[in-house]
Amino acid sequence: MLAAPGQARDDWRILAGVAARMGWASAFNWPDASAIFREYAALSGVAGALGSDFDISDLARLSDDGYDRLAPFAWPQNPRQTGGRFFGSGRFHTPDGRARMLPIRPGLPTAPGPDAPFRLNTGRIRDQWHTMTRSAKSPRLSQHLAEPFVELHPADAARPGIAAADLVRLETAQGTAILRALISDRVAPGEVFAPMHWTAETASAARIDALVPAVVDPVSGQPESKAAAVALRRFAARWYGFAVSAAEIFPQADYWAKSRIRNGWRIELAGVQTPPDWAAYAAVLFGLPHSNPSVLTDRARGLTRLAYYQGDRLIATLFAGPDPVALAQAAFIAGNQNPGRSAPRA
Repeated sequence: MLAAPGQARDDWRILAGVAARMGWASAFNWPDASAIFREYAALSGVAGALGSDFDISDLARLSDDGYDRLAPFAWPQNPRQTGGRFFGSGRFHTPDGRARMLPIRPGLPTAPGPDAPFRLNTGRIRDQWHTMTRSAKSPRLSQHLAEPFVELHPADAARPGIAAADLVRLETAQGTAILRALISDRVAPGEVFAPMHWTAETASAARIDALVPAVVDPVSGQPESKAAAVALRRFAARWYGFAVSAAEIFPQADYWAKSRIRNGWRIELAGVQTPPDWAAYAAVLFGLPHSNPSVLTDRARGLTRLAYYQGDRLIATLFAGPDPVALAQAAFIAGNQNPGRSAPRA
């Protein structure tokens, strides 16, 4: 289990503190998490008495030590029943115990049209979970696919002139996203795929929920969060960058995406206006206003390389140019992840 970062507190402590300031301290005066669990277990017995399957009231007197050692278990756990299959008795939560079938007329996803000719499908990738609040802390998981992307068919990419590694702007009536192009025949023509994991904490414009209409099931309220009709076009970046930093940074750029590496971070960048002074831009980017970087410039090709050192240790570097950075990024990162290792100077 990871320690809480900084001054972060348990959710229940925050809620109890708010309640106390509202004058309800005595109703929220749990000493610890085990006390909350015992109260929760006792309340489940009330629901069980009313016919609910969820009843773990056998655990309402669990000791603190027992809570710390509590292993996963199948509910219910109560004087009437221990474990078992959901609705194993053959009865539902209705007066006569029989299921109620509801006639539902399904609503089809918004159809693509002239203004939004592509169907966006959203989903998951192999190594991330939900919005990456935990999985993004792992350098190994983050390097599988380190950047938010949109996967589109070669024929669909050719029409608006989108090439591999270009940035793509997706638009719906609800919002926009900027994602890296992944051109592949694994998606059908007319359909594009984008993962749903990235948030404003890890990318500038990759929140896929911002594109999806707020349509919900009329009975359950479950959102139809998987699809939308979208328009897409090439994002006209004037410059691209790739950075590695020992410290976490929060870039100021039209496009950025960051992910963990061992002992630091990797960052993809792009913008519509080229900074007039790359050294000044990098000083702000890395929060190193008083450091003197090593700089290598190729004016003919518009390329700039900057590296910051702390002694012989490389602590930050930026590669920038007018095209997506052509660099063996995985090899570069692997060669510069040891904080005690010296790196060649530009």
